[in-house]
Amino acid sequence: MKKIISKLQGNYYSILKIVLFLMAIVIVILVSPKASMFKYEFSVGTPWNHTDLIAPFDFSILKTDKQIEEEKTQITNNFKPYFKYDNDAFLEGKKRLSKDFEEAWDGNYQKSKIFKYNRFRKTLNGIYDYVEGKGVIQYNAVLEGKDKSFIIRLIKGNQVEDVRLNRFFDIRSANEYAFEIIDDLDTDDSTLLKNVISYALIQNVFYDESVSETDLNTLIENVLPTHGLIQKGELIISTGELVTVDKYQILSSLKREYEKATGTTDSKGLIITGLSLLIILMFLIEFLYFRIYFSEKYDSLKNIVLVLFSQVVLISIADFVFYNYPEFAYVIPYAILPIIITAFLGSRFALISHIITILILGFFAPNSFEFFYTQFTAGFIAIFAVRDLNKRADIFRTSLWVFLTYMVVYVSMLFVQEGSLENFSFTFMEYIAGSSILLLLSFPIIFVYEKVFGIITNLSLLELSNTNNPLLLELSQKAPGTFQHSMQVANLASDVLHEIGGNALMARTGAMYHDVGKTKNPMYFIENQGVGNNPHDDLAYDESARLIISHVLDGIEMARKAGLPEQLIDFIRTHHGTRKVEYFYRLEKKLNPGVEIDDSEFTYHGPIPFSKETAVVMMADSVEAASKSLKQPTEQNINDLVDNIIQDHLDKDQFVNANITMKDITVAKKVLKKKLLSINHVRIAYPD
Repeated sequence: MKKIISKLQGNYYSILKIVLFLMAIVIVILVSPKASMFKYEFSVGTPWNHTDLIAPFDFSILKTDKQIEEEKTQITNNFKPYFKYDNDAFLEGKKRLSKDFEEAWDGNYQKSKIFKYNRFRKTLNGIYDYVEGKGVIQYNAVLEGKDKSFIIRLIKGNQVEDVRLNRFFDIRSANEYAFEIIDDLDTDDSTLLKNVISYALIQNVFYDESVSETDLNTLIENVLPTHGLIQKGELIISTGELVTVDKYQILSSLKREYEKATGTTDSKGLIITGLSLLIILMFLIEFLYFRIYFSEKYDSLKNIVLVLFSQVVLISIADFVFYNYPEFAYVIPYAILPIIITAFLGSRFALISHIITILILGFFAPNSFEFFYTQFTAGFIAIFAVRDLNKRADIFRTSLWVFLTYMVVYVSMLFVQEGSLENFSFTFMEYIAGSSILLLLSFPIIFVYEKVFGIITNLSLLELSNTNNPLLLELSQKAPGTFQHSMQVANLASDVLHEIGGNALMARTGAMYHDVGKTKNPMYFIENQGVGNNPHDDLAYDESARLIISHVLDGIEMARKAGLPEQLIDFIRTHHGTRKVEYFYRLEKKLNPGVEIDDSEFTYHGPIPFSKETAVVMMADSVEAASKSLKQPTEQNINDLVDNIIQDHLDKDQFVNANITMKDITVAKKVLKKKLLSINHVRIAYPD
């Protein structure tokens, strides 16, 4: 038991990575739709490459979105709006008519001419009852463009009847009718009668928006999504037959019903088992690929967490949309995953992550083949576009390239499947445009990931390598000699890594900060001393060594206060490794012959370099500083200097923890020699 526990403790880091993969698998299985997958792939305009397909059960045929929209449009165009007859308005107007007539007659005849009074009263009441009884309709926008034969639905009391518009009066036609009747009376009192009736006639038929909207919405909601019926045993499509639009709808209908039926039966357990095995297989491939081909990046736990977390989040969002809102499947910015992983871990790491993610999503995406082909292509274009993510504009450019890729694939699919652009969808254009725009979310996500995972990207490295950065600006002002030395080391390290492979930008930026601790005591370092006294002349050799060594700890402290990433601080802490301050160490030994010297007082605290980049910066720092001490920087002197210094590093085991080979070191020496010759303006000796 103790052996097992001891073995687990010794391999806990590797076990933890496996646990992370298992957690990702479990989450993806939980969020994935648990419906059976239709085993046939099909698309419009391509032949049916499977065996003859017979309907396994009865099912209805789905209507296309276009058909459903056309039905809804037809319902809206043919809809009969509701108008309400206001009987209270009719009665109120009748009372006003009687009152106004009496007042007008009394004002002119003082109750005289009773015969004419009764006759005209009866005439006006007859006109009013006829006009208002038929109804005086109020104009509404729903009647715009409708002719007199248009039918509306009139609500009168508890009854509803269909009535043509030509049955109703409007205010103008009502007055014209009344005036015509009064003119036929041929009386001198026509003006009085016209004024009275004109004031009494009112609108009493009004548009009922509430009832109309409710009825229209009910009719639209009742539009059936299916039409027709395919019976069990009926031949759906034969081998080699072309998949037409009609056949495509039948096949899509069968697919939907098949997945719905099998997803709710006893076979659901087997479906989940099969789904789990497929997902496990995908992540197993990813795990093995990372471990075998990217062992350097696989060794870092935070790299694994970053990739798996990003994949799980994207798959969870996509599966939710596929299941609940399949029409928005293409709005999701799938290419954001390879963009982010490329920014942190490189394009090769992103390629396999993207492929695995799209393969998993392809199980559930609508039109799996089209989905996989589209997202596979867009993802690769995104990776190519951001392989050297050095500017913010690169992501804008990538967004544009992804959109153009979507467009090319979509139009190509239309040509292949339908042979025309007749069914070109501007709605789909909006979806892919939205997806491409959402790729700009890479900006804030990369920033958050840098803070959460502590992994630095080229974008941040470029910002930090700006010499106007407060730390570098302070270094250039207080220790100009050290600043120039740091710039030279940065150039040397960058050139070497361009040759042997590695993160040249990381090394360049790290080298710019490696001696930032000298800002605290700049005059104790020879490159900042002018003509005059050397402050070390007044110090003991061990004290001078402590001051020199302290620039590493001071640099780490300053870098952390300034919020520099740990990857850059590594260059500060490792650039001297565990070597000695040889100059003062030798002087101390010379001063005290035969006395045992405490080596620790003259030795840097380390650690030694643990990456190719930090190892190269150590080399560049040592040879650049030493080259300044050459009185005659000839080609032979520089070559010997570089060889001796790097051999000394090797003898003192400074590179044993770094992933740098002897071949890399040999190439590095050649590059350093060549650059130092150029810096010191040494002409290479040509053979006679």
